[in-house]
Amino acid sequence: MIIKKNLLIAAALFASSSAMAGEFSLGAGAVFNESPYKGYNKNTTAVPLISYEGDSFYIRQTTGGWILWKDGKNEISLTASWMPLHFDPDDNDDARMKQLDERKASAFLGGAYYRHERWGSLKVAASGDAMDESGGIVGEVSYFHPVRMERLTLIPSVGVFYSDASYNDYYYGVSGSESRRSGLNQYSAGDSWSPYVGLAAKYQLTQSLFLTASAVYNVLPDDVKNSPMIDRDDSFTLLTGVSWRF
Repeated sequence: MIIKKNLLIAAALFASSSAMAGEFSLGAGAVFNESPYKGYNKNTTAVPLISYEGDSFYIRQTTGGWILWKDGKNEISLTASWMPLHFDPDDNDDARMKQLDERKASAFLGGAYYRHERWGSLKVAASGDAMDESGGIVGEVSYFHPVRMERLTLIPSVGVFYSDASYNDYYYGVSGSESRRSGLNQYSAGDSWSPYVGLAAKYQLTQSLFLTASAVYNVLPDDVKNSPMIDRDDSFTLLTGVSWRF
């Protein structure tokens, strides 16, 4: 199973922008993800939806944060995230891709800064691979602006991902031994910037029950799409779900 970083944004967008202090919600959803890897056709996966906002700690789907400082407009936190991107050759339908090594998901440790204004919110985040699967560093700069109506909240967003050469080479590179086994060209990836746009919707059915939907589209950078493992120029993720607020 391969789930790209798009899922982290699609699932966490509401938790980082519309939850109130002390609020906890739990739910279930389904994510449709167009994998960029060749030979991978399993596009739909069930996922839990979890968020909690406390005075000193939060859970925003796959990211937990310890708040170091917070006021009406600013938030600085240390973060621990589970990055679910991985590649399993046994799940692949392409004969050459089946000969490649597995790429594992990993935990990342880092920090995040939020700035909230009337015109929207800015996020700057960076983290490194704590389990040393890729040994890489990733980052994000993004802007989102909640538009609240009576029962419906819309949150458009725009941003850019950064991935260093170690991260990209682990997930998209092809080593010499892999090339000899598979027949794919040997490939080493460099660092990259990947822009994205997103839109989330949250509809309140009752005092505690909510329907959610989030879509994220991003353009793959040259160092990713030029890999012989990849057969797309872009990536799209759609998440739909139901959550209960406690």
